[in-house]
Amino acid sequence: MQLIERLKNNFSHLFNFEDNYSVGDYEFDLYAIYFQHNLKYFGSKKVKLWEFNNNEHLFIKDLGDGKINLDEINDCFLYMYNNFIEADENHCASVITLIYMIDELDDALKKKIKKFKFYKSYKFGYHGYVTGKLIVIDKGQNAVYESKAAKGDAVKMRLLG
Repeated sequence: MQLIERLKNNFSHLFNFEDNYSVGDYEFDLYAIYFQHNLKYFGSKKVKLWEFNNNEHLFIKDLGDGKINLDEINDCFLYMYNNFIEADENHCASVITLIYMIDELDDALKKKIKKFKFYKSYKFGYHGYVTGKLIVIDKGQNAVYESKAAKGDAVKMRLLG
């Protein structure tokens, strides 16, 4: 659990954290949310030119010696897209990042993780979009495998220490 404590320390100024979080049937060791609200006024606060929201949701799960099933992960992203993300008229973008820690990762899955992709838009993009990022940490090899959308995030988050 050193990773979870390190993430909390490094990003406590940006994210709100909640331990042992569940979304539907999916349970996670840690949930973190970053919410950004932007708006522009003209003259007074009564006249808004534009307004939009960006969200980043980070879910972390330690699987131990369990297995990773990419179909279940895709179903998890779909569930969050349909039931968890609130896409109102001011929604611009939401990013869902799933970080799984596993003791040993199968070689065949390493390539599939790098090719994993999740992207959905609301109302042809007029009400924003959702991007899914997948990061898997192989604790046995002390290595990180990221989907294309998550490329470079492990370094930014300092996941390997």
